[in-house]
Amino acid sequence: MASVFIFSTEDATTRSCYNLASKKGHALETILPLIQENSRIEYLRRIYPDGICYLWGARESEDNLSTWNLMDEGDLVLGWNNRLIVSASYVLMKVNHPLLATRIWNNRGKEPFSLICFMDEPHTGEVPIVSQMLRYLDQDFTGFTKLSSDKCDNITNDYGSLEVFVRLGLGYDFPSSLRHSE
Repeated sequence: MASVFIFSTEDATTRSCYNLASKKGHALETILPLIQENSRIEYLRRIYPDGICYLWGARESEDNLSTWNLMDEGDLVLGWNNRLIVSASYVLMKVNHPLLATRIWNNRGKEPFSLICFMDEPHTGEVPIVSQMLRYLDQDFTGFTKLSSDKCDNITNDYGSLEVFVRLGLGYDFPSSLRHSE
């Protein structure tokens, strides 16, 4: 069963890096010269046929690394900011690549977001975590974390799949004016 991971975008640097990547993506041809393995290069070309890739990264700390190591292809990653889900996308591939992180996010001397996930094109928009959603998500998150198995079970039991939860539970299939409100 796929897992759900949540990262906070409350930190200005994280928000800035992720917002740029999620809105327009990155040109695949600027990323490929930094990838060493031919099999990964071919895979990236196959999953991004339009030449635009979407990335998310976390700084390599002990906690982040252990959480990132739990991620697999197909897992759902939610962006969170101030009691709002701001994005939803799925992991396609992951790499620990400090040089790539520094080149794409220019961390200005800070530790790079080297724990990188290549994602599908994210659903974006502000979705409030209202009381009806507390069965699935907590209102507050910090850093980078894996959603509890109980909450994941609730999602799959009630919605049938993570994809249906993203489309209907979070309302990303609806115009923003018809999404959850408080």
